[in-house]
Parts: sequence; structure tokens; C-alpha cells
Amino acid sequence: MNKTILNPLVVKGILERANQLRPDSQALWGKMTVTEMLSHCNLAHQAILKAPKATEKATLKQRFVKIYFFYFKREFPRFAKGPTRFDMRGKVDAQLFEEEKSRFFEIVKKFAYMENQMEGVHPRLGPLNHKYWGRFVWRHLDHHLRQFGV
Repeated sequence: MNKTILNPLVVKGILERANQLRPDSQALWGKMTVTEMLSHCNLAHQAILKAPKATEKATLKQRFVKIYFFYFKREFPRFAKGPTRFDMRGKVDAQLFEEEKSRFFEIVKKFAYMENQMEGVHPRLGPLNHKYWGRFVWRHLDHHLRQFGV
């Protein structure tokens, strides 16, 4: 099954899971705190929503990685490294939990009722169309919610 964040019912499910997060939620893997994870997701997803349209074609390597990720891999690898600009470890005060959680909800809700098409470039997967971005964002959110046991 290929879930997508573009489906309002899927967004509802993600938000129900995220609502279970608490300031003291502990990661089952990785080094981020729950507040850092929320901030990481907020930055990454805001960037996806604002990404300019891709102007370059995917490299051969990006095409193979994209096929593997979307058609053979069932979930994000546990210790996958993202772009350093989204690495929030040690950069977010735990006191900002409620603020980051509220922002998380606002950003995730935007995906369900988008007026424009996402067509940006992913650093490892290359250019993605709207459909693939919807699947990617769902997997990213699912990965981090599972990381914190929800």
C-alpha cells in the first residue's frame, strides 16, 4: 500500500498519532529529542512546500534510488541521514515542545488541501512530482512517529 500525505484521511491519522507525543517521549532509535524531531519535520516539510519547480533531470543513480525507495523499500531506513540543514540535534530548546508540535500540525494539514503541485528536487531521489512527494512526506512522517513509538 502506498499511503500519501495528500489524502485528508491519512493526514488525520498522522495528526492523531502525533497528538500522542509528549515532551518526555523517548526515541526508540536515533539521537533526536521529540522537540528536535518535530522541528526537523517542520523545517523539512516547509521546505518541500516552498520548493521551486525542478529544472534538471534526475541522474541515473537518482533514478535507481527512486525506484528502490518507492517500489522495493517499505519504510525509511532507521538511521538515514538527511541534509545537514535539517539536522536539529542540540539546536532546539525542549521548552519549545508545544510550539513545535502546534507548528507541526499546521504544516501537515497544508498537504491535504494543496492548491499547487509539488515539483521540487530531493537531494537523493532527484526531481519528484506531486504524487511522489505525497508518498515521500508520508513515509518521512511515519518514520519519525514510529521513532517515538506512535
